[in-house]
Amino acid sequence: MPAKTGASHALAALVSMLAGTVLSKYVWELLPPLASVGESVSAGLVAATGVALPRPLSGSLVVILGLSFVWGTIYHYARH
Repeated sequence: MPAKTGASHALAALVSMLAGTVLSKYVWELLPPLASVGESVSAGLVAATGVALPRPLSGSLVVILGLSFVWGTIYHYARH
């Protein structure tokens, strides 16, 4: 069982990182309202951690976190 769930988590992390990096570019360019939400979330992350991140990196991080959340939710409901 750990190998099965571990593989799912590893795949989710890889897909989220790759897709998040690619999608963040389009989010910033094509969806300004979503980009402003991403900026607010990244500002909250910076305030909570105290670590200043460049804008492109923080935007990618927000998209990656969102994709990971969606992936985990779908996996949870598909499994049960």
